[in-house]
Amino acid sequence: MTYRALYRVWRSQSFADLVGQEHVTRTLKNALKEKRFSHAYLFSGPRGTGKTSTAKIFAKAVNCRQGPAPEPCNRCETCRRIAEGSLMDVVEIDAASNRGVDEIRDLRDKVKFAPTEGRYKVYIVDEVHMLTTEAFNALLKTLEEPPDHVIFILATTEPHKLPQTIRSRCQHFPFHRIPFGEIVRHLRRVCDAQSVEIEEAALAAIARAADGGMRDALSLLDQVLAYADGRVEESTVLAVTGFTSRSTLAELWQGLAEGDVRRVLDRVDGLIREGTEPQRLIDDMIDTGRDLLLLRTAPNLPDLKDRIGGDESWMRLADRLSPGRLNRMLEVLLQASQKMKWTPHARVVLEMAVVELCHPEGAEQAASGETRPGPAPSSEGLGERIRLLERRIKELEKAVQSVSASAGAAKPERSAALSEGQGAGGEKLLRDIDPMRTEEVRRHWPEVLARVKEQKITVHAWLIDGEPVAATEEAVIVAFKNSIHRETTEKESHKTLIEKVMAEVLGSPLRLITMMRNEWQEIGDRLTGGGGEESDPSPPKKGSVEGKDIIRQAVEIFGKDLVEVTD
Repeated sequence: MTYRALYRVWRSQSFADLVGQEHVTRTLKNALKEKRFSHAYLFSGPRGTGKTSTAKIFAKAVNCRQGPAPEPCNRCETCRRIAEGSLMDVVEIDAASNRGVDEIRDLRDKVKFAPTEGRYKVYIVDEVHMLTTEAFNALLKTLEEPPDHVIFILATTEPHKLPQTIRSRCQHFPFHRIPFGEIVRHLRRVCDAQSVEIEEAALAAIARAADGGMRDALSLLDQVLAYADGRVEESTVLAVTGFTSRSTLAELWQGLAEGDVRRVLDRVDGLIREGTEPQRLIDDMIDTGRDLLLLRTAPNLPDLKDRIGGDESWMRLADRLSPGRLNRMLEVLLQASQKMKWTPHARVVLEMAVVELCHPEGAEQAASGETRPGPAPSSEGLGERIRLLERRIKELEKAVQSVSASAGAAKPERSAALSEGQGAGGEKLLRDIDPMRTEEVRRHWPEVLARVKEQKITVHAWLIDGEPVAATEEAVIVAFKNSIHRETTEKESHKTLIEKVMAEVLGSPLRLITMMRNEWQEIGDRLTGGGGEESDPSPPKKGSVEGKDIIRQAVEIFGKDLVEVTD
């Protein structure tokens, strides 16, 4: 007899066999019991979670010779033929390859005919979101008022792509990812039935790779059994999938927690030499980083306990990392994972992420050979820095007042952003400028431009002329060379789109403030004493200590390209 894949052999034949979809099976069984089932259903959810299997079980239940019943008998000829796919009254349609209006019109004509072998004609339309707009329109009327003997079951992984007019005519059942623990238990039952000897750690590795899909889990188990020779161990699964072992990941996170960049990079190098893909490795680190974050913040989640398996080393590791630090580390890893998709140098991106995770303040310490974070600044040093910043704020306030006074007399026609920025709100804006935030915005600006281009290329064409020159926690100042680019960017719809993208990329709502480059240059000149008569009558000399400090502060705020020092 021809070998059949495990996911086909173990396909659910009754509602009781379905794993992890209790909310769906209970509703359908009650509807069948009360004879109150609908003429149209929409099953949505990730792949391999039981959508098509549930549709076939429902078709058997309504056509079973002992029914309609909450469960099909699976013994009568009708149930057996539906399971084999040979009953004429149960029709499976792949919408990905039959997506045109002609196929739907043909279906619409055929539904008028009465069933030949069962009580109901059941049409199971898989991947229904692939239908064209014209095909949906052709299906609409039939779906709304089908003949009494017809039941439609639509299945999709992307329900948001269906027209609302289609969704509103169906009972919608969202299928969930199957919990980790239930996948492991089901795989254990399969292995016991197949007389397969397999480690619990190997089952856990398969369940992690399946990512909530039972079909994926069974397919992977099939592949592992073909690869293994005798007892199946965790190393066998890792060799087949390319995943990284939990012990290795724990070692990597231990090194990151200690800031031991050399140790982590050595381990990463060894893994890549063994054949691990950088993208796969960083995805595994994100997965385990999520586990650590949940262990730190919500340790009683049932699925988390199954994933960790009571391993105390993960508990101890989670205790060493604060939720805030774990959040920042995950953000770095997620950004690196995104960058890998657009560069051929995935390994470099991974290594840069490791250096940043071990040394958040920059890669300079790593380059100098340090493998531990430096000592925390003393309280005296922090106090001195605070006093210095307070003094700088007062100097900036005086400079802004000077710029405001001269601007009114010399240039009455200015951009709205600059005029507004020179009042009380402008003083607060300049006071709140954060050099670290400015650097972060500049670092992520290419991603902002790319996202804007994806959503509206015309807005990108205007925005690309601008450059982020300063940022606060609430706003980003962008300076433009050409006035037409600035004015077009200031349009309400364009500005709203850009602010939305900045919030997505930078993680918090930000206001967009635009001005001309020469206006920003003028502010920079005045703050550094280059504004002539209207500046402070006795500005610090370039060579003095105080003068150097102010110049450095101006460079940090406005960028070295915009600061020109004159005697």
